[in-house]
Amino acid sequence: MVRILAVDDHPIFRKGLVGLIKDEIKDCEISEAENGAEAIEILSTENFDFLILDIDMPEKSGIDVLDHLKENEIKTKTIILTMHNDELFFNEAFNRGAVGFLLKEDSSIEIIECLERVEAGKPFVSKKLLPFKENRSKFNQEMSRVKELIDSLTKSEMNTLKLVAQNKTSKEIAELLFVTEKSVENYRSRICKKLDIGGGSNSLLRWCASNKDLIK
Repeated sequence: MVRILAVDDHPIFRKGLVGLIKDEIKDCEISEAENGAEAIEILSTENFDFLILDIDMPEKSGIDVLDHLKENEIKTKTIILTMHNDELFFNEAFNRGAVGFLLKEDSSIEIIECLERVEAGKPFVSKKLLPFKENRSKFNQEMSRVKELIDSLTKSEMNTLKLVAQNKTSKEIAELLFVTEKSVENYRSRICKKLDIGGGSNSLLRWCASNKDLIK
């Protein structure tokens, strides 16, 4: 008997996925969870062969669940099933122990193949995401470099960066941080220098939009 836990906060999609798997794999038992927090609670008392996991969910994300599995040495084979065609999410998932990454738009075609490949001990990636797989080493190196640059920021600079990422103006940032606008402009200038950001006045905002998932 194959035991599967399907975790997704969209009940219609989740029910459809469960029905599809049951039609194709007769000897299986599928449990469901509607968010990451519920999944973690279930995983604390039950064992599963497979975990099919969305990334973007309320309360606890799929990344939070992957971290929980790793910290507690839970050996469930985890497949990410998401609508996000995003290289950062892709690499973060595999770096945290996922063994499959599947796009929701292709799930009806690829989910059974994915389960079979993962069961055989081989990773599975949606065909549309194969370029991400081929670029993993280079992408991870670049992300490590960017994270080191972000870590070099002072507390004031980091607070400013987070507010820039929220599209706050220098005046709004100054009011929120209880400093002068001149201080904010100095923070912004130092941030751009440390992060090696060139360009015009909106270059920092564009950088934040491209790297929003690295700004915590």
